[in-house]
Amino acid sequence: MRSAVRQWETRAGAVLDHGLYVLLAALILLFGVISHSFLTISNWTQISIAACFLLTASAGLTLVMITGCIDVSIGSIAYLAAASVYLTAGYPFFVSILSAILVGVGAGLLSGLLVSYFGMNSLLTTLGLTIAYRGISLLLTGGTMHPVGDVISRLGKIEFFGVLPVVFLVSIAVMAVLQIVLSQTKLGAYCYAIGNSEGAAEKLGVPVKAVKLGAFCVSGVCGAISGLLSSMYLGEITTFTGRGMEFQAVAAVVIGGTSLFGGRGNVIPGTFAGVLLLIIISNGLGTRGVSPYVYPFVAGVIIFIAIYLDSLKNSRPLARY
Repeated sequence: MRSAVRQWETRAGAVLDHGLYVLLAALILLFGVISHSFLTISNWTQISIAACFLLTASAGLTLVMITGCIDVSIGSIAYLAAASVYLTAGYPFFVSILSAILVGVGAGLLSGLLVSYFGMNSLLTTLGLTIAYRGISLLLTGGTMHPVGDVISRLGKIEFFGVLPVVFLVSIAVMAVLQIVLSQTKLGAYCYAIGNSEGAAEKLGVPVKAVKLGAFCVSGVCGAISGLLSSMYLGEITTFTGRGMEFQAVAAVVIGGTSLFGGRGNVIPGTFAGVLLLIIISNGLGTRGVSPYVYPFVAGVIIFIAIYLDSLKNSRPLARY
């Protein structure tokens, strides 16, 4: 009897740990069968472009959520960074890139200071900041569309071998770097330790406040890079830049296996697969001509399931991914 129970627990654990990848493979197979255009190179190029902005923002958010915090300001940071690209359009292109990065660093520092050193709630703090950042961005841009510099725009249109957009390669590079940080550096180990037990981590000598501050800075920079990539590819900024990205990113990170309670998760393959799942659902339904109003419903169901599975994972012994 005990042997049967253990076998069941092992199989249930395997489903919880690998169900996302099975679902992802099943969706790719399903859409490939029902839609002739889904598996074409041109469609996957479009998928990579649609995914790259969310991939970058979600990668930084993963570090914050592993520490047990959350950052819902990344969408507005993306818009503010894009606004800085527009404001520096008359300068050399590297000035625009640097300005966007500095916006991300500044926003991350502010969030990190308020949460880590002033003890403010991360959700409420970043929710307030997201409203403030979008308001500042609207003020700077007048709430209208604006072109960015020609050089920035041309850089965003580069494709390697005609199928790999440079914006997608940049997002993959960002994800790879952050996965290395999580798995191979003290900062990564400290993030997991804080997420598992902040009190225990502090007793072990982990600089909790500094690590949280660093995680928020990384998240801010990733949000800024996302806005930069968006303005590069589109050649302009719009009021829709980054809108709703924060909630999509949270969904993707949780779907990818990062716990809402902290201490669990990874960027690759977890968050990457979570983003890909959301993008493939939208793209696959689009290739079948399904109404776009259905997308939020389907995504909501997936998110609900992911949160439920996350609660089941947290009933098991904690383990670092």
